[in-house]
Amino acid sequence: MGKISRSRRAQIHARAQQVCQQGQLAGWSVERIAATILNDLPEVRPLEAWRLAYGWSRRRVIESIATCYRQAGLAVPAINSSMLCRWEHDQANPGIEYEQVLCRVYDARPDQLGLPTRSPVVLARGNPRRPSVPAPKVDKGDHSGSNVGVGALPAVRESIQLTLEIEGAGGGPVTRDHLGQAVQHYALNYAAFPPGQLGTEVHRCRAVVTSMLGHTQPDPARTELRRLGGWLSALLGNLAFHCADYTAANIHLSIAGRLGVDVGDPSLVAWAYAARSMLARYQQRPAEALDLARHAVKCADTPLRRAQVFAWAELPALAKLGRRSEAREAAGAAQREMDAAPESEQAGRFGFDPAELALHLAEAELVLGNAALAAAHAQTSLHHTTAGRPSWVAATLTLAGSEIQLRRPDQGAELALLVLDTVPVEILRETSRQRLTGLDGDLTALGRPGPAAVDLHERLRVVPPHNHDAAPRVEVRAPPCLGSPACRKGREAGNQDQSHTAVRTSKDEVASRPFYPGLEVS
Repeated sequence: MGKISRSRRAQIHARAQQVCQQGQLAGWSVERIAATILNDLPEVRPLEAWRLAYGWSRRRVIESIATCYRQAGLAVPAINSSMLCRWEHDQANPGIEYEQVLCRVYDARPDQLGLPTRSPVVLARGNPRRPSVPAPKVDKGDHSGSNVGVGALPAVRESIQLTLEIEGAGGGPVTRDHLGQAVQHYALNYAAFPPGQLGTEVHRCRAVVTSMLGHTQPDPARTELRRLGGWLSALLGNLAFHCADYTAANIHLSIAGRLGVDVGDPSLVAWAYAARSMLARYQQRPAEALDLARHAVKCADTPLRRAQVFAWAELPALAKLGRRSEAREAAGAAQREMDAAPESEQAGRFGFDPAELALHLAEAELVLGNAALAAAHAQTSLHHTTAGRPSWVAATLTLAGSEIQLRRPDQGAELALLVLDTVPVEILRETSRQRLTGLDGDLTALGRPGPAAVDLHERLRVVPPHNHDAAPRVEVRAPPCLGSPACRKGREAGNQDQSHTAVRTSKDEVASRPFYPGLEVS
C-alpha cells in the first residue's frame, strides 16, 4: 500500500471517530465497530482498526501494555508510539510476547487483530490468555490515574513531621526532600480528592514549611523552603478557586508569585500570573485577566509553559474581550510552542497536555461564536482524556455548549446530564458548576425546552452549595450510553431520532511523571 498523505490520514481519523461514536451510541460491540472501520476505510489495517474502535490514542495503548507487564510482575518494556505505529501499518511485526499482550489489551484474538496465531508466551501464573488487564471504564474517584487512599493525605504530612523529630525543628535535607515529594504527591493526585479535603492537608503541610522558616536556616535551605512554600501556595490558590473562595485564591496565588520572584523560579511566577488571570476572568474582569496573562507569557521559561500560558490565560481573555484576530494569534502561538516543546505533556496539577490545549481552543471558539470549531476541538480533547476526570467534564460541557449554539439543544442537554450522571455533584468544581449554570441559561433562553433540558434545570435547582470543609472521597459512576433506556427514561421518544455526540470511556491510566513544570486547569 502506498504512503498515505497527511490530509487523507486526517480524513481517516475523522471517519473512524464518527464510526466509533455511532457504534457506541447504538450499543455495538467493539468487534463490530472495528469491522465497520475496516469496511469503510480500506487503508486501515486490523490492529489500528481495533484501537480506533475503542477510541484510544496510541499513548493510551502503550500505557495499557505497561499495566499488563506490571500486573505480571515484570519490567515494563521500552515500547513507544513509533513502534506501535509501524505495527499498525504493517511496516514491522511485533514479537510473540507483544502479540500476546496486544490481544489482552484489546480483548481480541490474534486473527481479529491481523496477527499470526502462535503458542502463547506465559507472562504470569494462571491463564496466559486472560490476565487481569483493566477493561475500558471510568476513573473511580481518582481522576489522576493513581490509586491513592484517603489515609494517604494525612500520612504524608505525618511522615514529614516524624522526619522533623529526627532532624530537629528546623529540619534538614531529608525533610526538605520529603516536602518536595509531598508537593509532587499533591499535584499528581489533585483530582483524586474533593478540593476542601485536599486544601486542608496542603495548608497543614505549608504550615510545616512556615514553622521551619521560623528557625535559623542556611541561605540555600531557606531559598528551597520558600520555593516549596510558593508551590504549596499555588496549590492552595487553585483549590480555593475550585471552591469559589476567590478572595483566598487571590491571596494564595499572589504570595506564590511573590515567592517565585524572590527565589528566582520563573515557572512558579508564570504559573501564578496565569492562575490569577483565570481568577480575574471568572470574576468578569477580562481586561485585568489579559494584563496578568501577558505578564505570565513574559515569565514563562519553557515552550510547554508558554504553550500553557497562551492557551490557558491569554487566549480566553482575548476571546472574552471579542478580539478575534489577537485570539487567533494566541491560539497559533500556543500550538507552535506545544509543537516546539521537547516533552508533549506533563501530568498532574502542574501539568499541560494536548487534551488541555484542545479544551482551551474549544472554549475560546465557543466564546467567539464558532460552534462547529468548538465542537471539533472538544472532541479532540475528549479523545485524549478519560471519562470522569475534571478535564473530561470540562470538554463534555464545552461540547454541550457547542451543540446548543448549533441549535441542537436536546443533544446539549443530554451531554450536560451525562456529566451529572457520571460525577456526583459533591465533587464538581466551581468551573464545572458555572458551565452547567450557563448551559441551563442558554437552554432556557431558547424557549420551549425539551424534556432533557427540563430535567437538567430541575437537577441543577437542587445542587448543594460548595462545602469548603474536608469531605470523604466520592465514587464516580460509569457514564450510561446516551442512547440507553436508563439515560432516556422519562423523556420523550421523539428525541431518540436525533444524532447524539458520544463521549468515550477508556482504559485506566497509570501515570507517574515529573511534576512541577505545569498545571491542569480545567
